Amino acid sequence: MARSRSTLVRVVVTIVALAVVLVGADLAARAWATGRAEQELQERLALPRPPQVDLAGGSFLWQALRGRYEDVTVTAGQVPAGDLTLDDVRVHLPAVRAPLTALASGSGTVDVQAGTFDADVGFAELLEQVDAGPLDVVLTRDGDDVRAATTVRVLGLSTELSLTVEPRLDGDAVQLVPVSAEAAGQEVPLARARRLLGAAGVDALDGWEVALDEVPGEVELQDLTVTDEGVRVSGAVLATSTDLG
Repeated sequence: MARSRSTLVRVVVTIVALAVVLVGADLAARAWATGRAEQELQERLALPRPPQVDLAGGSFLWQALRGRYEDVTVTAGQVPAGDLTLDDVRVHLPAVRAPLTALASGSGTVDVQAGTFDADVGFAELLEQVDAGPLDVVLTRDGDDVRAATTVRVLGLSTELSLTVEPRLDGDAVQLVPVSAEAAGQEVPLARARRLLGAAGVDALDGWEVALDEVPGEVELQDLTVTDEGVRVSGAVLATSTDLG
């Protein structure tokens, strides 16, 4: 009986030790793979810092053996997109198919299932892309709209002018369309605001437009919301296949 108990204890200890080794190997493999993916993304997208890649689909080794990685999320603080910078970019992919050899060699074909895309465009970034002439404009949130405030100087007199603009997503562009105006704290017709801006050398009352055409081609923008810091664009990541290496 004593020998039987001793044998049982050894078997249990062996199983526990094997489980610890496998867990450690799984964690190490996950860290290596996500690190490689982060480095690849930083190089391909010319990011100032590596993004963060998370794989939440259970055991990494099991996913690697199947060649299917589930619940993949990529986040990046800043992503250059032409003349502007996208902030707090988040891409979620329900599944990515990649053969084990692709991870090991860095070459091969990866199939990406359709997912979601979110990114912020700050007020400062928006202002850098629009023509405000000589005016110093400040953008702030006004509920679901944006308030553009400035001071216009006409015939030696300064007047505080603000426009409430509605942000709209038009394909791959953000439009800021004026819907109301205030001058010296009083609501005025848009025609009056247009004359004040024209006298100050600005002809932009028909709205500003900021192109987002440098967003990756696999992304289809679908929605826009106003935040405290700017606007947030959301959309879909289209299913695609891509070659590594």
